[in-house]
Amino acid sequence: MHYFIIPLLYAFFFAFLTAYIAERKGYESHTWFWLGMFLGVIATGILLFQPSKSVPQ
Repeated sequence: MHYFIIPLLYAFFFAFLTAYIAERKGYESHTWFWLGMFLGVIATGILLFQPSKSVPQ
């Protein structure tokens, strides 16, 4: 059972972390959530190096 829970927690942790960072940088959080879910630390690393989008006011 632990072999199933640990990867699931890992996936959800990076999914929410990546979505949060994407939201703060002005990117589509829904897309980045799924990228974070399936790519984990790779998606988070890619997003960290992306420039922030300018948000129109």
